[in-house]
Amino acid sequence: MKYNIKYLLSVSLISLALVSCNDFLDEKPTSDLTDENLGIDNGKSDSLKYTTAAQAEQLIAGAYNGFDTQLWKLDMYIINDGQSDNSYAGEPNPQRMEIDEFRITPTNENVGRDWGELYKHIATVNTILTWVPLIPDPALTDQRRKQILGEAYFIRALCYFNLVRIYDHVPLIVKDIPEISTENIDEIYPLLYPAQTSTDSVYTQILKDLDYAIANVPDYSGTNKFKATKAITNLIMAQVYATKDGFEKTNWASVKQYAEAVVNDTRYGLLDNFDDVFTIGETAPDKVLPSVDLKNEHSKESLFEIDYTGEPGLNNWGASMFYGVDWKKFNTPSQDLYKAFTAAGDIVRRDASIRFGDVTGLWQDKYWAQNAFPFCNKLRSQEKGNIILYRLPEAILLLAEAENELGNSSKAKELLNKVRTRAKMPNTTANSKEDIRLAIENENRFEFAFEGKRWFDLKRRGRFIQVMKSCGDHQKGYAANLNENRLIWPIPQSEMDQNVNLTQNQGY
Repeated sequence: MKYNIKYLLSVSLISLALVSCNDFLDEKPTSDLTDENLGIDNGKSDSLKYTTAAQAEQLIAGAYNGFDTQLWKLDMYIINDGQSDNSYAGEPNPQRMEIDEFRITPTNENVGRDWGELYKHIATVNTILTWVPLIPDPALTDQRRKQILGEAYFIRALCYFNLVRIYDHVPLIVKDIPEISTENIDEIYPLLYPAQTSTDSVYTQILKDLDYAIANVPDYSGTNKFKATKAITNLIMAQVYATKDGFEKTNWASVKQYAEAVVNDTRYGLLDNFDDVFTIGETAPDKVLPSVDLKNEHSKESLFEIDYTGEPGLNNWGASMFYGVDWKKFNTPSQDLYKAFTAAGDIVRRDASIRFGDVTGLWQDKYWAQNAFPFCNKLRSQEKGNIILYRLPEAILLLAEAENELGNSSKAKELLNKVRTRAKMPNTTANSKEDIRLAIENENRFEFAFEGKRWFDLKRRGRFIQVMKSCGDHQKGYAANLNENRLIWPIPQSEMDQNVNLTQNQGY
């Protein structure tokens, strides 16, 4: 007798590892996938689970739908901006306050949610990587099969890159886990409760996945930026090399190789004005965000963006978490960031990043007046407004960093100034290697404020604790809670309770 473990276990890493791609898509009203039309036997026979080219296309479409989660709409901003000197919790939600004040616990809902969503996405992709190579349909050409696999490998690499940066050593699951039965329980049970893998091993798998992706993903997707291509894959590869060994041991030649491949691709470029990246072509009302497309969605600057339609299942509700007057929103911009923008004369990016409103009589704040209360201003449209996850300046500044570390200061300054010029800023005055390094760090802060980048960026530089302890306002008092252990999050307690092979991160 066979039985389906998904109905026996509560939601955890293990059950998420078992979730097949069709299960994930069934949650989306826009999908009509079922076990029957995907050819899933549910243990009823020994036939292939997927047999047609159409099923392969449905599976990879489901993998892209995996970006329509709270991780990308909300939590990545809380992890990187709310946990850094860019902003503070804002709405006094106890779970977010734990993150803001560096006292996060294994039972924090964000800790469990982000772990679960990333592993669910990995399970979706593992289904593709396990079964698409076996599909016998001649309509699935060898080129298209390799493209689908390349796209899936890219997505899995990105998921593990986020997992390892947030939680450090994590379980490494790279195969679709079969249904458990009385006949295979001894074989399958260990797969359901895996131990963690070393951080080095996870990074080795990430690089292996990206190597395949670079060789096989589409070269360019034109006006569809919700697609894995060589450019975004090269950028993530450069970021991985810039992160995995620690700043002092970084292989800067590899960082340069992959970042340069993006920067030298003339099909991508900066938009003329910084605000053009985020504009919706109209002024948003004072109380609620409109539901409209970005004016320049899928632009030449975009490397990868979630294409929201406003329909159920692809709806950017995340924008309403950061702007509106119905409740005090998350990630209130910090005085520290606003003053840094102003002191640098970076008015263009300051005003594009922070929007002020009057909240008199609605709520009070320790750091801001009610008649001039700040909100994040990068997400200006709810429901239909795309989220640009990665754009060209990340590659430009990472290449500048590599050039500087390799001793090519003039080239580094040239790249840095390219980003600054677009923001109507003068050329950098930094000259020494150390000064250019700090200038690039600051440029990343101003360019990507409220785009979910800051915590990861400061951590890989080994600078997070130092920067937070010198922060000028809200985080200064809480920085006493910071130590090396707090540079990663705990393993979710729900996972620890169900899997005795997991080891809690130090300090938790």
